[in-house]
Amino acid sequence: MERNGRLIQEKYREYFLSTLAMSGSASIATIVDRIMVGNLLSSVDLAATNLTAPIICVINLLYGLFINGGSTLAVTYKGSRDQKNADKCFTISIVLGAAAMLLMGAVGFVFRVPIARALSVGEPGLYQAVCDYLFPMLFLGFLVLLSNGVSAYIRVDGLKTLAITVPILSNAVNLLFDYIFMGLMGLGIGSAGWATNIGYFAGLFCSVIYLKSKKRSVFFTSLGKEDLALIGSTLKTGLPSALMYACLFLRTFVMNSIIITAAGLVGSEVAAVCISADSIATIFYGGTTQTMLPIGGALYGERDYKGLKAMLNTAAKVTGTVCLILMVLFEAFPRQFGAIFGVTSPEASALLDTAFRMFALSIPLTGAMHIFRSCLQATDGKNTASVLTVVEGIVCFIPVIWLFGVFAPKLIWLSFAVSPLLAMGSVWMYLCQKAKKTGKQGILLPKATEEGAALYDFSIVSKIENAVEASEKVIGLCGENHLPSSLGNLLGIAAEELCVNIAKYAYGGKEDSVDIFLRISADDVILRVRDNGVIFNPVEFQDDEGKEITGLKMLRSLPMTVDYNRVLGFNNTIVTVVVGVGTTTQEVTS
Repeated sequence: MERNGRLIQEKYREYFLSTLAMSGSASIATIVDRIMVGNLLSSVDLAATNLTAPIICVINLLYGLFINGGSTLAVTYKGSRDQKNADKCFTISIVLGAAAMLLMGAVGFVFRVPIARALSVGEPGLYQAVCDYLFPMLFLGFLVLLSNGVSAYIRVDGLKTLAITVPILSNAVNLLFDYIFMGLMGLGIGSAGWATNIGYFAGLFCSVIYLKSKKRSVFFTSLGKEDLALIGSTLKTGLPSALMYACLFLRTFVMNSIIITAAGLVGSEVAAVCISADSIATIFYGGTTQTMLPIGGALYGERDYKGLKAMLNTAAKVTGTVCLILMVLFEAFPRQFGAIFGVTSPEASALLDTAFRMFALSIPLTGAMHIFRSCLQATDGKNTASVLTVVEGIVCFIPVIWLFGVFAPKLIWLSFAVSPLLAMGSVWMYLCQKAKKTGKQGILLPKATEEGAALYDFSIVSKIENAVEASEKVIGLCGENHLPSSLGNLLGIAAEELCVNIAKYAYGGKEDSVDIFLRISADDVILRVRDNGVIFNPVEFQDDEGKEITGLKMLRSLPMTVDYNRVLGFNNTIVTVVVGVGTTTQEVTS
């Protein structure tokens, strides 16, 4: 009887689909936005959307710092059954994050003219389009945080339908107004920015529904001076994501400057096509990143290291397959892809044949780097994840693209592939050296071992008849570790009662998996039972007539502590027995 990993795979697929809908709808909206701009307006306006990307990076930087940091830390606290700090993380991420976005918009508004000049890199033909598109983007951050930020917590609570609705509604409204403003009314590039604002404003309605829902598990709470350390921890947790966008801000600005210098306006148009291709890939490896963080944080909080490994394997297979397929398509059809965005001039098409194909080599490497960083960020490698982001985004990319720009301008597009390869290689060597010096087991993931404790986990199919098998397994493991038979019987009864009632009530007679974890130490024995069924709290559960279920009532009368925690849609029941505190065999079985 072994752990089958089915629950983690199911949860990954469930979260991946909702995350894909969120990040995918945003990326698809961005792509369609650019298609409309390139075809309804001009390729110069298309280039302007790319040149304004550093402002979007600042918005995403603050979003990653507060929302990714807060939601990851909140779910980690929930995994360790600390509801108070989970609520504080929610408050920090939404309230302080919104304030930061407002401050960013105010500063941008004051300095919008010099910012527009800097973004257009002194190219007269680009300045006005950049200036027009920049203005509405300064108001976008506040709406993005309130809409997508709350949506991140909707996903944490497992409200899949509502979580998917938020981004789909936001981006559908955005595209609708894009067509109205640019297609029907003939307005310029600035109207595309206002359409984006209107779309995210529409998404706020779903956020309000969640905030009024009784199913939400995190709430606004007061903050005091004593919470400064928690604010710091939230920002530290979100720092790798934020640094990714900080580096993206700098690298995008440098990249645009070098490309315009080396290839002129045509190079800027081709760069916009390359970034659009990256947006397509981001749907998948960005979805992987945002899926891994909450699940990985919860599993790490529960010290479920086997579950972490299973999640990483699933993420690597999904992302690797999709990225390789995209790379092949981009290599095969560079001109056709450029034509979709209205980039069809002979000069641009000729440049696409070489530049776009070189850029396509970066897709699987960037996907691998996202998985690498997310795995570090969800565990105890947050500082290393931040280092990886800086190394890839600045230390490697900027020197590489500068060297290509000076000595081999036609090869500057290879910079996108070379930099993640160099970054991952250098950080991996650092981790290997660190593990060698400290004697740490496991370079990327913690080993499923714990000093001074014996760890076991296995799975059963949620059938009532299998509950006895689970009970016998637990009793046998307790016997192998020379625990008193009375204690083993006590835990065996707990496992059987929980598995029976999970099959009957949590899954409603449907077959699925139940994961059982047993930790035996000199001080206590912990039994954790996990399922993916409907909300089922054995500590308080009653039947349809309001009467307590007999087996669970008896379970709570035994000399043990029974706790319940629901994280990421999982029911987690934790039974703790202090070694030396128990009853005799006769008392347990009577």
